[in-house]
Amino acid sequence: MRRPPSKFFGLASSTDLYLKLIFDIERLRAGGGTKAVQYAAFDAAVTGSHILDWVLNELTPEAHLRLTGLKKGARQKKDEPGPITTFIERNGGRMGGIDFCRQIANSVKHMKISFGKPMKDMAIGSTVKLEWTDNRITNAYSIAYIQIEPEGEKINVVELFQDTAEQWREFLEREGLWVEQPPDWEE
Repeated sequence: MRRPPSKFFGLASSTDLYLKLIFDIERLRAGGGTKAVQYAAFDAAVTGSHILDWVLNELTPEAHLRLTGLKKGARQKKDEPGPITTFIERNGGRMGGIDFCRQIANSVKHMKISFGKPMKDMAIGSTVKLEWTDNRITNAYSIAYIQIEPEGEKINVVELFQDTAEQWREFLEREGLWVEQPPDWEE
């Protein structure tokens, strides 16, 4: 029996998307310049957000109902929240990074925060950090950041994405969705 062609560049599970998130985080950590950091941060936000789409597809009907409060495959009324929103609301305490990733991914996609309950004052961007020693610049590097409050601290998104990855790993293992990798895979 012939298998249908792959539509996902060979990625087959939410575990594969999690591993892509780890790859994106490593690209972000490596830096290299403003564009490299911006692109890696964009990719990490999108990947960290869209793991949820894959998870919702892989869940059993019972797990889907438990984690979203919604019957798998049921049509939602126009004014009712869908499974993504209800998953984030129900699991946000344990998996807070997902909502930030979703907000970032959708804001870069739509050029404004347009998904879920907008975090009105949140800003995302990139900047160059300078390190000084004896009144001289000794190092300069690019970071992508999230700023929760106006004039608040610019938080390097690497920590946010790393926390999100750890939350996803724990979730995938807890829900029995983790797919073991070949021994030559390095995380």
